[in-house]
Amino acid sequence: MLSWLRGRAMRRPSRKDAEDRRDWLDPDIIECLADVLDPEVGISVVHLGLVYRAVRTSERIDVDLTLTARTCPLAGLIVDDARACLRRRFNDCPTIVVRLVWTPVWTPDRMTERGLALLGHPPRGQA
Repeated sequence: MLSWLRGRAMRRPSRKDAEDRRDWLDPDIIECLADVLDPEVGISVVHLGLVYRAVRTSERIDVDLTLTARTCPLAGLIVDDARACLRRRFNDCPTIVVRLVWTPVWTPDRMTERGLALLGHPPRGQA
């Protein structure tokens, strides 16, 4: 299915895409990153749906984050907080990389039910 963003056709993620995405989210890393808040809204980057990839090997942790807006003045703070949380939790891991990515563009559809509730929105499917 296609949607339009700034005049360009983009493929909407399918259910299969969502299932594949779960393979990219290590649950221990996600649990750790739940402590990292977006300081503008006071909600976890996990519940905002900003974590696109979080994988771990014995030698390395790689995390790809996005932000709700490319012009966020607190981008560096959020990345530094994420890196510090991961370093505290996985102090035996020699390499921790946290990157900002901009594709796919973040949309509120990526938020968790908890994130929606914290912002005062009803659960999905209820209007």
